[in-house]
Amino acid sequence: MSKRDQVKAPPEVKTAIEGLRASEEPYKYLVVGYSSKNTLCVVAEGTGGLGEAKEAGLFPNDKARYALLRAAHKVEMARTVKFAFVDWTPTGVKPLRRGLLSTHKGQVQALFQPYHVWLQCSHEKELDPKTISAKIGFSSGTANYTMSAEEKKNRTEHKTVKVVKSDKKTNTFQVNTTGITKTRKLKLERGGDDILQAVKSVRSDLDPLQWLLVTYKDHNTLQLEAKDEGDVQEMCDKLTDDQVYYGFFRVEENFDDKVKNTVKFGFVTLICDNLSPIFKGKLSTHRGFVTGLFEPFHEEFKISAKSDISEEIIRGTIRKTMFTDNTILQKSALPSSKPIGTQKKLTEKKGGSIKPAVPIKAGRTGKVKFTDAAEFKGMMTAIRSDTDPTTWLAVKYIKKGVMETMGSGEGGWKELSSMLDAKANYIQFGLLRVVDQIDNSATVKFVYFKIQPVGVSPMLKGFCNTQKGAIDGMFMPYHVDFFRNDPAELTAEMIKDKVGSASGSKSHVKDKVEK
Repeated sequence: MSKRDQVKAPPEVKTAIEGLRASEEPYKYLVVGYSSKNTLCVVAEGTGGLGEAKEAGLFPNDKARYALLRAAHKVEMARTVKFAFVDWTPTGVKPLRRGLLSTHKGQVQALFQPYHVWLQCSHEKELDPKTISAKIGFSSGTANYTMSAEEKKNRTEHKTVKVVKSDKKTNTFQVNTTGITKTRKLKLERGGDDILQAVKSVRSDLDPLQWLLVTYKDHNTLQLEAKDEGDVQEMCDKLTDDQVYYGFFRVEENFDDKVKNTVKFGFVTLICDNLSPIFKGKLSTHRGFVTGLFEPFHEEFKISAKSDISEEIIRGTIRKTMFTDNTILQKSALPSSKPIGTQKKLTEKKGGSIKPAVPIKAGRTGKVKFTDAAEFKGMMTAIRSDTDPTTWLAVKYIKKGVMETMGSGEGGWKELSSMLDAKANYIQFGLLRVVDQIDNSATVKFVYFKIQPVGVSPMLKGFCNTQKGAIDGMFMPYHVDFFRNDPAELTAEMIKDKVGSASGSKSHVKDKVEK
């Protein structure tokens, strides 16, 4: 990436973002624009949501804007805070400028992360507060998914499709299809009442139905194959490897004993491998119609065999989305459960770095080569283990495609920050293991750091940016990330705050005695 394409974020922009995240206001917005071709600036901050920002004229039709919105959603007696990112690139922006802005997307998104929903807009009508509110509701699990009779009627009328009549008899759907119907349009058996009612039942908190399966009665008719009140594994067991299935289900995930279970909806598409390529192509033309029957949902699973799906896989995927997939530490595992920055300090060798105990050998990780791949693998295994006291690791990007380990230890952020150097001529990456306390449970979270000192050569920065995907992939999964020029810009409190905001464990409810 050339220097011309790099986005500059002055300290006031980063401070404004951190301030919005730490704010006690239930609804607040921050709008950022450009003071020059690639330098960001704060345009406005205020209380309220997208509607207030829009009314204030902060989204002109000839200038790009980025907005971060803070919204508090109430779940029974608790409040959970969600963040939305708005990317405003209106049609009035000149084509040449739009091309340059497209190279900024990844850098800008990284600056504003983490956020729960993302809205990309180019027309004023797309800046709809209701859309943002709905997306946040679906993300948090607080939205009302039960359709009223009027909504059902409107939805049915909207989704009904006229089917072209054919003189040929319609054969029963089989895998080895010899005659493909010429029409791309679909209809629902008996007008779709069975399917639409089953979808409504799955969404309703008052109905015990947990899942449903839909398949093809013939080439252009969908039918309800099965539905049940049992767990989602029963739905998985009903699948076969000789048919096309569409499944819709609900599962509940418990975030906290004092907070109502969060309901998540999922959609499964099973298209078996032994279908002919031509028929698979025909099925792709049905996708819009089919997904429209089940939207909205939180997770989609596209599979080609029954063995690709199970309740364990489904819940694991959803937990990663909710940031609840990490190990809950028992009291016996508390050596690595100390507050950020207070873990036991590592005894370092002279010079502040840890030399490898084995001869250096080259090893590849994607497109990036480590001077000692085995050492890096060992460090990563240690920090991910609940039985190992390691809480951090650091590596550096020293030349094109080559990385080198810097060290690891048990001393938390205080020790990791001392290892990172703002005056170095190389780019540094770190992974920190912290503990997010939720009542009496300690949940492990991972924080990813990229420290790019201002003194690093433009050429090395360019090489590193072209391999960003491969480098980031080595540290995944992680929950929050920081990109800074100087580690001194970060504190243990900032890290703890960002982790808490992302996981929903941070308390945003003022004490009753506060006024």
